[in-house]
Amino acid sequence: MTSLSFTKIFFFFLITLLSSISNVYSSPPYEFVNQVCSKQDNPNLCLEVLKSDSRSEFAQNITIVTQIAVDFAVKNATKTRDYFRGVTAGPPGVMKSLSDCMDAYNNTITSLKICMSEDDCSLTSYDIHSAGDEVKRCQDIVDSNGAHGSFITSINTIIENVCWLCESLASLMCKD
Repeated sequence: MTSLSFTKIFFFFLITLLSSISNVYSSPPYEFVNQVCSKQDNPNLCLEVLKSDSRSEFAQNITIVTQIAVDFAVKNATKTRDYFRGVTAGPPGVMKSLSDCMDAYNNTITSLKICMSEDDCSLTSYDIHSAGDEVKRCQDIVDSNGAHGSFITSINTIIENVCWLCESLASLMCKD
């Protein structure tokens, strides 16, 4: 092969590579995310969650977006559980609730961590729904211990809303 042929082949591959890269970035940033979030019950939460991860800037499919939301939920559920572990003093209803809520959050985290590796999309949705149910269980415990309105309620509301977002995105993913 002559060096001229090699040069032609090299430039052909370089142009092809640059063309494919430019196609990825030809759509405006967050275009897909904005489309998806505009159809959600809480578009602002959706945008906040998805835009917190750089993978969403040029995301082109619902699976990536769902994974981002699930990763966000895992991260925040883990931080919540760990925060609960560190609480050593507070009102009796709060203190009585923390141990059971940590168990609920352990289940939430486990369900979210496995959901995207399921072979069946309906199992993905089930796992996410189960994660949200565990957050609700924590809130039921808090309510039964007279600690409604505590910091636990505020945290549970946020995590539960993120789980609902994940479930909604998984539902869209399963339609594809």
